[in-house]
Amino acid sequence: MATLAATAAVLETYGGFPAARTRTVARRLLEDNLLTPGAPGVAVAINESDFALLLLAIASGAPLSKVTKATTELASTTPNGVGVSVMPEAIRPTRRTAFDVLHDIIWNTAYGDGQSKFDVEVVATWPEVAFHAADGVARFLPPGSLAGHWQSAKQRRATVIPYAALFLAARNLFGEN
Repeated sequence: MATLAATAAVLETYGGFPAARTRTVARRLLEDNLLTPGAPGVAVAINESDFALLLLAIASGAPLSKVTKATTELASTTPNGVGVSVMPEAIRPTRRTAFDVLHDIIWNTAYGDGQSKFDVEVVATWPEVAFHAADGVARFLPPGSLAGHWQSAKQRRATVIPYAALFLAARNLFGEN
């Protein structure tokens, strides 16, 4: 597991996210029990799932007062906004969220062969996470959203995290060096 200081440094080096902002957002997520807290007198240890949540939080660009809400909304988005909970149990697929996919990508880059090459796009204007691959884009939206439709009257503002940056960050934090 990585420390919060190491995580902030790696995200600044490879992702361009300021370390001070990363530490501030992490403190807010710790206060709101989204990240795993450390023991008294021990540095906070960031695991792969904490890293995925922290990455969504800082890429969202949400103000500090709304970062927890934005992170939980982004993490719980589903493919094309399909809510599988309303489907009959006999045909219901397993519910996959953007958090699940991002966690799998981080795990694969840190410990696997690194062949799951996706750029991750986090939309700041409304809850949407898109995974860009060579053969297409998978968009994750809140359940009940109309995929393929503009989700707001606002301009779409997003942060794209290239696969190379995600690969280097995950390997440096969690991989066998």
